[in-house]
Amino acid sequence: MSPPDSVVPDRTVLRADREHRGIRLAVPLVMLGTGAASFLWVDSLLLAPLLGRGDWADLRPLLRVVLSIALGLASGGMAEAILKRTWGSGRLLCLDISGLAIEEKGALPERIEWAERVSVLRWRYALRGYPRGGRERRVPTGHLLVACRLLQDDCSVMVHCYLSPKRADGLPGYAQFVELNVADLHRSSSSLRLGRPERPSMSHTLLAGRNGQLWAAEKERWTTGFELEPGDFATLLDALERHAAAPS
Repeated sequence: MSPPDSVVPDRTVLRADREHRGIRLAVPLVMLGTGAASFLWVDSLLLAPLLGRGDWADLRPLLRVVLSIALGLASGGMAEAILKRTWGSGRLLCLDISGLAIEEKGALPERIEWAERVSVLRWRYALRGYPRGGRERRVPTGHLLVACRLLQDDCSVMVHCYLSPKRADGLPGYAQFVELNVADLHRSSSSLRLGRPERPSMSHTLLAGRNGQLWAAEKERWTTGFELEPGDFATLLDALERHAAAPS
């Protein structure tokens, strides 16, 4: 596992939602802008001086297109890497020796204390066998979503991570994560949806069943969950193993 994002004595900052909506909008714009600029200038600044009117001159239109696409893709990758480090989502989890602070832009800070009882739900499911939308579409098929809910009095936080089965197997306390089957949830939905994939509604039977509490938590995670990088997620689980009460 990679080290957490920012570590200082007795305090670890876990930055959630690295691939937030602002970055997802900005990166394609950078790619399009760079590609368009390259198409306008790469011929006169690069291809014409190098190839001129020689034997390779006929390839200039093709090379112009290829280079413009390549430069656009490269700029998008660079922009994404830079923005993920510099443009935060405004959602933080701050670990320290006594608890976990939850900070979210526009909301009052909340805190979970390790010295008091913490109710923990853990679940996981494979990203295959159902139509995926949103963030899940950019995760490789066969990867897992691994999630947990921490609850103490009126303070609740949903935390999740996407990672390969091999990497998930090395998470602290991984054997305690209950496996859900989201593919069955989609197959049981009788509604036909057109356009972008959406989560089907959960039936009362499902929510009242053996794993109803986990399904209710998963439904809430869709809108309020904090997505962490694999290393940060492992850091949080390690803290739970050391400080929090056993899962309910």
